[in-house]
Amino acid sequence: MKQIITIQVGQSGNQIGNAIWNQMIDDCGENLDQKFFRKGIPRAILVDSEENTLDKIRGDKNSSYYDPNNFVSGKSSKCLTFASGYYGSNDLFDEIVEKVRKEQEQCDGIQAVQLVHSITGGTGSGIGAKLVYYTSDHFFDCSKINISIYPSKYENSVIYPYNCLLGLMHLNYNYNMGFYFDNDALQQMTENMFIYDQNYETYNQLLAFAMDGIYKSFRHNCYSNTNFYKIQTNITPFPKLHCYTVSLAPLFSYINSPTLLQMSKEIYSKRNQTFSMSMSQGLFLAQQIMIYGDADIFSVQQEFKQTISSDDIQFVKWIADPITYSICPAKQKQCNPMAFSINHHTAMGNKLNLLKQQYRTLFQKRAFLHLFLQEGLDEMELQEAESACGDVISEYCCCNDQTDTTDE
Repeated sequence: MKQIITIQVGQSGNQIGNAIWNQMIDDCGENLDQKFFRKGIPRAILVDSEENTLDKIRGDKNSSYYDPNNFVSGKSSKCLTFASGYYGSNDLFDEIVEKVRKEQEQCDGIQAVQLVHSITGGTGSGIGAKLVYYTSDHFFDCSKINISIYPSKYENSVIYPYNCLLGLMHLNYNYNMGFYFDNDALQQMTENMFIYDQNYETYNQLLAFAMDGIYKSFRHNCYSNTNFYKIQTNITPFPKLHCYTVSLAPLFSYINSPTLLQMSKEIYSKRNQTFSMSMSQGLFLAQQIMIYGDADIFSVQQEFKQTISSDDIQFVKWIADPITYSICPAKQKQCNPMAFSINHHTAMGNKLNLLKQQYRTLFQKRAFLHLFLQEGLDEMELQEAESACGDVISEYCCCNDQTDTTDE
């Protein structure tokens, strides 16, 4: 059996990672999956440039879940820029590499390495990018996955476009799969579920629930049993395009026994998305749909096909069968059945284009650029990051423009 190693970086990365482990432990009970756990301990390395976040996790009621040797924290203040994380954390990085190596030695084989972080902050983007290069070189024969928090509308940092563009460049060059979330969509989902306690802990729990819905198909015998290799093959038509979002249905606070038709309609609804982008602006490249509970593959395919036809859901025409289904008899505690979907949609290009425009607004005025240059960043790296982002945007635009070229 091959295992999955997780590296949690920065304040957001560690809070999200902690929520994911709590959700998986609650879902699995005593039957913890050896892909993610060793002797009941998550195969995770927790990294931050300061001690506060990791100290809170150590003091959490579930702190005993973690290997105390896998905590790595710096003594300096928080990294605010990509450059301070990427160029100013050499001593910290050597310790991280050693922890990753020791965790690797305790695995039979590596199925995937996943990075949990935010691309808006200096630690998540800077140290995260450094780890992207390291894991890409040393784990070249397995899947490399990032679970990333994308900037929301109301970020409290004015320099986040620089951090995001630089972090995304490294992810796009070196990783195979990226799951993106933003707090705007998670906030909207919690409101739709009538959860009025709006805070980051609530958002992280919802994100963890969505990711656990993907992991669950790895843990159970099911039709078209899923792993990261299969997902990567099914929904990545081009190597440069690997930005995915997640949706789930139903929003379980108001419906307990949905029909397949209800789920199929909700899975494409804007309010069921964990990433705020308009699905009407573009085309689906591919989709992986995971159903948990009482369902059969024929009924699922029929209902989803009906919804796609009636609601005018647009897929690219040059992929003959863009939807892959995974049916798992294991039931979710919240309702039965329940659906999770990994979406690969060209609207991601619009989100990247908006980020690029925000970057250009700052860069043309050279606003706050000195914060990056004084830490050792070369201005050419920013220009390279802009060019790399432009390439991905162009690829998504080309997919929107392509038509079916098969002979009739």
